[in-house]
Amino acid sequence: MPDDPGATSRLAPQPGPRPPGPEETAADLKVSLKEQSLRVVWQSGGESTFAFPLLRRQCPCATCREERKELAKNPLHVLKADPTGATVVSAKLVGNYAIQFQWSDGHNTGIFDFRMLRALATAADSSS
Repeated sequence: MPDDPGATSRLAPQPGPRPPGPEETAADLKVSLKEQSLRVVWQSGGESTFAFPLLRRQCPCATCREERKELAKNPLHVLKADPTGATVVSAKLVGNYAIQFQWSDGHNTGIFDFRMLRALATAADSSS
């Protein structure tokens, strides 16, 4: 930053995130409200199925991330909203890179990008 408060500073452009590869790109999605699950067929082949309770526990929104941090620091931390029992009532695509869920308790700010879903699937595969 310049010492002169009226001066402007130039910021170098930062490289954007790399485009997703076929292993991180969804070719097909199936939301089952009855089974409360999401099935993703990956462009590179293979598929992953996610139970909605798992996705809710991994919600990427700022509020849920902060709640998880607090819970990790203090296991007795009282959650602002207990997602136990919340179900998905609808879902919508966000561009061509993510899916967003409307939960029965009104929560709807988490945007689950396909990279995140692929990482969750990979972590689940490696732990089994």
